Amino acid sequence: MEFSAMAFDLRRCLALFYVVLLGVVSPAAMAGDGDEHWPSDTSLSLKQLVDLATETYPKMAVAGAMEEEAVALHRRGDSWLPGYPALYAQYIDDSLSRNRGIKQVQTGLQLPLWMWGQKAAGQHLADRATANAAEFQRTLRYEVAGLVRELLWDIAAAESRFRLAKQVYDVSSRLTNTVRLRVEAGDLARADLLLAQSDNLEKLNAVTEAEANLAQTLQAYGNLTRLDRLPGAFDEPPSPLVAIADTHPAMTAANTAVERARAELEWVRTSKQGNQPTVLVGTQHDWFERGLARDDSTNLVVQVPFGGGDYNAPVEADANVKLNQAIAERDLLARQLERFLHEAERRLAVDKAQLAVAQQRKKLAERHFDISRSSFEAGEMELLDLLKIEGAARTAIQDAELLSIQCKRDTARYNQVVGEMP
Repeated sequence: MEFSAMAFDLRRCLALFYVVLLGVVSPAAMAGDGDEHWPSDTSLSLKQLVDLATETYPKMAVAGAMEEEAVALHRRGDSWLPGYPALYAQYIDDSLSRNRGIKQVQTGLQLPLWMWGQKAAGQHLADRATANAAEFQRTLRYEVAGLVRELLWDIAAAESRFRLAKQVYDVSSRLTNTVRLRVEAGDLARADLLLAQSDNLEKLNAVTEAEANLAQTLQAYGNLTRLDRLPGAFDEPPSPLVAIADTHPAMTAANTAVERARAELEWVRTSKQGNQPTVLVGTQHDWFERGLARDDSTNLVVQVPFGGGDYNAPVEADANVKLNQAIAERDLLARQLERFLHEAERRLAVDKAQLAVAQQRKKLAERHFDISRSSFEAGEMELLDLLKIEGAARTAIQDAELLSIQCKRDTARYNQVVGEMP
């Protein structure tokens, strides 16, 4: 009788110990914040992060080259001459024929002239190239903002999964120790310990996988931003924009690309592939016979090309093809953004609805666990049943947390689609 009472007291003590243990790592506790696994800089805003990442983005080299091209086009368009000047010299004598001392020397300076409307077309092309270079940099920042937004929420989701996996492993480890004590006390069979140890190893594998996923995501973030710290907060309020505006960074860049191609076509039409009108101003010195005085005169020669439309037609056609390609790409981009906007709106609405359900499931699961724990403490429920209920509660908590992160990601994606910049 005394032995039975002692065994009952031992089981009761172990049960109470395990209940306290479960209370420490209950679902409500597991929903709390875990330790940060990467440096967080509260002074680093999302806008600053995007700016820093854009500065080191490889495509910025292209933007620099486009700026240099625009400067070169301005120099050409503002130049007094449309091409290279040339010095002219010619010497003629009769030394190989009559040898009477007849000589002629011509010298001059040949200058190319702008065609009608060509200089204005060149200046307009330079202006369009400058605008295109500026908008290209702006659309690069927009591109980087989208990449940064995705990576930040990838990290948030990966960190959440790692934290929850680690907490589940901690619970499993403590449970394994508790089962070991009960096996040593003769309250449980050794098979229960083997089951607990197997479950513990499974939870450890989940931690390892979650940690590897987090490390991979952080590496991708560092590869893009060239930074080793994260912004303190990167939640975004939803943009008030409900449509793709004309000021959208991608659309503005596409429009300037079209205008640049149109200006290029006009330049090709007026330049005639460099066949410029020219004027030559020079001198001519003649010796009509040996011993006679030199006769000096001046020369003025004007050359004006005409015709040649068939020769210039292929170049114009090529420029026209590039213009129509730019127009087609702009129109396709507009349709693509419109489709992305509808998808972002639908995804955000669906995830918000699912989050509301997940939060209700989380509350119900926590309540169910509290009731089950009381039943276990009163000896009305087996430990295995309590563990199943706790696992379901843990799943509900994880679903709610990940859906909360997903809704914030959806908001960032919506802002990205409508062109809302950090």
